[in-house]
Amino acid sequence: MVATPSPSQAEVILVGCGCPLRGMGWYHAVQMLGNECPSAKLCHIVEPWFLGPGATGPGGSEFAEFKSKAEADHQVGFYKSLADVPPVADGVKRLALISGRTMDNPRLLGESIAAGCTVIYLEKPGAPTVKELEVMKREAADANVKICMGYNKNVCKYVRNAREFAAANEGSHVTFVSNNTYENNASSLGECFERNAEGMLKNMAIHELALLASFYDVTVDNIESVEVDKAFSSMQTLAGPSGKEFTDFDKVKFTIKTKTGKQVSVQADRCGGATSYAMVSDADGNEVFRHCMPDEEDEANVSVLE
Repeated sequence: MVATPSPSQAEVILVGCGCPLRGMGWYHAVQMLGNECPSAKLCHIVEPWFLGPGATGPGGSEFAEFKSKAEADHQVGFYKSLADVPPVADGVKRLALISGRTMDNPRLLGESIAAGCTVIYLEKPGAPTVKELEVMKREAADANVKICMGYNKNVCKYVRNAREFAAANEGSHVTFVSNNTYENNASSLGECFERNAEGMLKNMAIHELALLASFYDVTVDNIESVEVDKAFSSMQTLAGPSGKEFTDFDKVKFTIKTKTGKQVSVQADRCGGATSYAMVSDADGNEVFRHCMPDEEDEANVSVLE
């Protein structure tokens, strides 16, 4: 028997679970199974890789263990494709949470609509190109389906506190720093480059670009200049697990100036560690404020939740 939602819940199909403790879809699944989003009922998981060719590869055994537990404890159904998911029941609101590879999202959106989803939550950046996003937007509108995309750093306190400090201190300059925990070697980064083939700026640093668009007037037409910190930045060409080579930044730092007089910097490092932060410097370039994510309050809350 597959899980069913209550009248006050949406029936959720998670498309692209990924490996436990690694895939963002898996984290979404854990949150819903833990009832951290009471209005959402995770009923179906579509995972073509680990239910197909990836079953015996890295992460396959961990996914199989998660699958067995989710089936036994929560009656979640698992499928290789959206076409295998049972039809939506009368009166049920079905939502697809798409958390697979960015390159697959245009196809997965169409398949989600065909599966009866009336709301689709897309993980960033949604699609590899703006043109594809525009096509997806029209496709959803024609089907009367809503698309949501969450850029959670827009509402993070470390961003808010840095912006407020900068606003209160004339001449301040904000740098948003995004770090990740990949190992600094060809194997780890090569896997990362292939899995996130849209590139760092459309993947890892897309949250920071959203901040720039939301709060610093950064649009294509309003950019006056982009200055890259070449001493910090690094680009490599590495082979992924498939043997195909991919070229991407493993770290990058740049400053954008707008025609409306605003200036802001972004720094992203695949191997920079587990802490991201916003930093404010004064007119002389001296750091005068920093707020990290997670901070002490966040870490204490994690301990409670665990």
